[in-house]
Amino acid sequence: MAGSSASLPAAAATAEANPAAANSSWLDGAEAVGAAESALPDEPEEPSGTPTDAARSHGSALPHDTARASETARSADATAITPRPGDAAAAQPGAQATAPRATSSATSSASPTPLAAAATAPSPGIPRHKVAVLGAHLGGAMLAAILARAGVDVVLVDSRHDSEIPAGETTVPYTAEVFELLARRYGVPELAALGHFGQLPEQVRRTSGLKSSIGFVYARPGARVRPHQVLQFNVPSEHGESHLYRPDVDAWVHRVAVGHGARVPRNRPALSEVRGEAGDFTVELADGTAVAAEFVVDMSGPDAPMLTRLGPGPALRPLRHSSRVLTAHLRGVRPLERRVDPGAGSTPWTGGTTQVVFPGGWIQLVPFGAERTGEEALTSVSVSLDTKLWPQGSASAEEDFHHLVAQFPDLAWQFAAATVVRPWTSAEGWQYAATATTGPGFVVLDRSAVRCDFTLSRDVTLTAELVHAAAAHLIAAHEDGDWSEARFSGLASLQASLIEHSERLLGTALTATTDFRLWNAFSRVWLLHSMFAALSLKRARNDALASAGVPGQWRELGRHRGAGLWFPVYAGFVALFDDADRLLRQVADQRLAPGDAAERIFGQLRRASFVPPLFAFGDPTDRYYNFTPLKRIKVLLWAKRRAPYAVRRVLTPGATVLPSVER
Repeated sequence: MAGSSASLPAAAATAEANPAAANSSWLDGAEAVGAAESALPDEPEEPSGTPTDAARSHGSALPHDTARASETARSADATAITPRPGDAAAAQPGAQATAPRATSSATSSASPTPLAAAATAPSPGIPRHKVAVLGAHLGGAMLAAILARAGVDVVLVDSRHDSEIPAGETTVPYTAEVFELLARRYGVPELAALGHFGQLPEQVRRTSGLKSSIGFVYARPGARVRPHQVLQFNVPSEHGESHLYRPDVDAWVHRVAVGHGARVPRNRPALSEVRGEAGDFTVELADGTAVAAEFVVDMSGPDAPMLTRLGPGPALRPLRHSSRVLTAHLRGVRPLERRVDPGAGSTPWTGGTTQVVFPGGWIQLVPFGAERTGEEALTSVSVSLDTKLWPQGSASAEEDFHHLVAQFPDLAWQFAAATVVRPWTSAEGWQYAATATTGPGFVVLDRSAVRCDFTLSRDVTLTAELVHAAAAHLIAAHEDGDWSEARFSGLASLQASLIEHSERLLGTALTATTDFRLWNAFSRVWLLHSMFAALSLKRARNDALASAGVPGQWRELGRHRGAGLWFPVYAGFVALFDDADRLLRQVADQRLAPGDAAERIFGQLRRASFVPPLFAFGDPTDRYYNFTPLKRIKVLLWAKRRAPYAVRRVLTPGATVLPSVER
């Protein structure tokens, strides 16, 4: 999670080490089977899986007793999988899963194009697989679990960056719906727990944390926080949003992947090089061994080996909107509610994710564990700074951080006694994107193709979105026997559109920090976008599940519709986001005053026919959002009587939705 473990103190290096260093055998999960729907040019189709597998739960025991023990002495993932009664087949190498194979509802009209050089056999003794997923972190493990569940012979290979590069640690309701979609569409029920905190294994819950609110505190250099310049949105979610302590969460998802049949090299050595060509790749590992694969999905990180195959030019480009990022895990962070009153009817700041916003940046605070309301809580601290306003002041990220917080009295108090657990890491121009993402026999995905800001849960959300899209394309390619580069052009296009949305979101957020009135308006547009994205995705998912067995069951999921959305959504939401983005760009170009832009956004929120009046998003003085059961009933009544039809469908049950499908 932090910088290279070679430079860490011994205890911290152990804490961030590979969780499965003690695996002593080649881990063969069950050969789970499934089938794909017919492929579409822009979004392939495949089965929803078998939700009846919800009873399967692998890796329910982790070696961590407390968040403190997890951070300072991270244990090896010594046990492969401990199956529950009845799961014996899943624990045996090469065993067949008992789930029935689904049948495709249609066949692709495209002529299969076999991978080149498939006739060239690898060296004797090298395990050979259909697909190699490089990067055994959250995204790589989720994708490997899905592919294995669908009957694809997949090997999951560690990267040295898996535990070194800081990763997102929070979810929002929309993130939870993407996890739910992964679980239901692909028949990997464990993945739903990532969006339902109460369903995570107890050991993972203990070191992570329930997120009950999203708070924003506006700070100005040299001054105390003003009481009226705070916002808090109590998460309007049925899921129970999460703070994900990634070492334990990633280790658990890795176990889930193995339980569904993904293969893992003995002792989990990191990859060192990829040689060969389409149809016959050899992934060389740090311990001198190797695995072979016909197709490679590279999710390993910014020095991904497949990036060098994409052409002579630079493989990565900086994004137009970029920030300098500093991250660490600390203890002794004083609870902000002791210094800044969150307001009547609100929850303590430490009960959720809090962003302390100031001109040109923010500090995101993510507390972990049951002790998160006290000073002993482990707290993730992520700082994003506009380099034009906050240039690097020293060679040390820790010195830069302390120089920053010293300028804000409330922050200086909050961090006065904090101690470092996971060392500070920083990067100038943290955000990047790959210039190309597909090549002969491989795709570059997720953290190999993009790194975005952690704010507003964008990192974790983007990972889940990309896994969903990639799984559809890969399963369809497996079903059709067509692994040609052209087959993955739709995936490349969608990934590019999601990266573009992340870039826009960061740019508008950085501009909005210049004035509290503007941040007050922007944050409501973002929250509305997130809420209705979650509701719209749930509606699209339930509509698809209600159409099981119908050709093109998942056809409506995967087509870019603007504002980072890839499923049916009311066009008014996209227009509202685009209008806010346009106004904020005018502020950035000094063509519009921040106060004027804020008032225009609030006016749009007041006039929008699709925004429930009860939300009071158009009232800048209503700074606390609590979605009580009574308010939920009133919103449903409004939706049935006054909301546009497309909005009514996402807020109320529809006739096309099976009761058993609703969650």
